[in-house]
Amino acid sequence: MLKKLSTIILFCLISALAFAQTAPKQILSERDINNFIANYEKITEAIDTLGDKYDHIFAELEDADSEFDMLIKMRSIKMPPEIQNILKANGLGDNGFEKAMVIIQGIMVIFMEDEFASLAAESGADPEVAEYLQYVRDSIKPLKDSINSRDLALLNNKKAELLELLN
Repeated sequence: MLKKLSTIILFCLISALAFAQTAPKQILSERDINNFIANYEKITEAIDTLGDKYDHIFAELEDADSEFDMLIKMRSIKMPPEIQNILKANGLGDNGFEKAMVIIQGIMVIFMEDEFASLAAESGADPEVAEYLQYVRDSIKPLKDSINSRDLALLNNKKAELLELLN
C-alpha cells in the first residue's frame, strides 16, 4: 500500500514538473529603466535616422495571431548590430532591444490594468462592461505572462515617468 501511494505521488510530481511553465527570466534592472528614460530621445532620434532600412525584419510578424502575440514575438527578433549599438551606447547593454521591448510592453500592461481598474470602478456592476473588461484582460494575459513579475514591479516604480515619456 505504501509503495503504491509513493508511486502515485511520484507520478503526480513528475507530471506536474513536465507541464509546469517556467517564469520568464528577469532582464531589467533599475539602471536599465533609468538609462531608457534618460536617453529615450537620443534612442528614438538615432533609430529615426535609419528610416525604413530595417522594415523587412518585422515582416515575419505580420502572421501573428494578435497584436499582443506580435509584441511577444517582437522581443525575439535578432536586431542588426547597428540598432543594437544604438541601444548599447545609450545604456541598455548587449540585449538592449529586448530590454527596450520589455520596458515598452510592461508599461503598456501596467497602464491597461490601471485603466481596467478605473473602468470597473466607474461602471459598477454593469455586466456588459465587466464582460468586455474580462475579454480584454484575457487578451493581454499572454503579454503580461511573458514579462517577469520583478520587471513589472521595477516598471511600476517608474510608471509616472515612463507614461509621460511614452505618451
